[in-house]
Amino acid sequence: MKNFVIKNICTFAMPALISSALFSCSQPENFQGKTPLAKVYDSYLYYEDLGDLVPKGSSAQDSAAKVKSYIDVWAKQQLMIKKAEINLSPEQKDVQKQLDEYRNNLLIYKYKDAYIAQNLDTSVTKAQTKEYYDTHQDDMILNSAVVKAIFVQIPDNQDIIKTTKKLLEYRNDEDSLALTDFCKTKAVKTENFNFKWVTLTQACKFMPEMISEKNDILKTHGIITAKGDDFVYLLKIKDFIPVGGITPYDLEEKTISRILINKRKTKLITDLETNIFTDAVSRGNLEFFNPQTTK
Repeated sequence: MKNFVIKNICTFAMPALISSALFSCSQPENFQGKTPLAKVYDSYLYYEDLGDLVPKGSSAQDSAAKVKSYIDVWAKQQLMIKKAEINLSPEQKDVQKQLDEYRNNLLIYKYKDAYIAQNLDTSVTKAQTKEYYDTHQDDMILNSAVVKAIFVQIPDNQDIIKTTKKLLEYRNDEDSLALTDFCKTKAVKTENFNFKWVTLTQACKFMPEMISEKNDILKTHGIITAKGDDFVYLLKIKDFIPVGGITPYDLEEKTISRILINKRKTKLITDLETNIFTDAVSRGNLEFFNPQTTK
């Protein structure tokens, strides 16, 4: 596979790459047991550097194409690096400070991440989310009207319409079961949003047209009726909260859980930094000097 891949790279590699290559495909050299693929100035790319670039089971042609693409990217990168080395001033090329800063920030990030993974309590109770909800309702204002509703699409038949509307006004579990059984045989489609809040837009997705939130039936929890294509579409409103109302707890619970966990993360890190600072001072590992007294 290796020899086939290299042969194909030599055959199809772009001319600029071939001209910068360290070797001729037909003239092997001694490179301490490694197989060179390309050279840019004094930088070399060897086949052994590719690692797991080519997945097991790949065809020879696919492998050769993948390796060639990698070589092209590598060659262009090396050429850009060389160009930058030539054209930038010594001051511009001195990136050690930025590298040190990046390394330090990366180490701190990794340590904090590991500390959080070991110490963060991610369990959130319903009582905790409910308490947060009750004390932050000013931040939970609806941007879209929400409803609890039942949608039923039925044939345009007066007897079926009359019975369906009557059953939609159910008051107990027995009536609810009767509605379910009736819809199994008479309804074309049903959607039950009675046990969860959804946006008015979601509830109306099967209606022939969108319902305005100014529709008085929403407020009176009635049945919205529409007709089209020999069918009747019924949307029984069980509950309704308009735009500007307080978002129901059920819709906020997951968001509140994330907020509480993020607050815990923030406190963990703040306490960690404070403890490290205090410990360093107490052990004499952190000192502050007055420049006026050290001259």
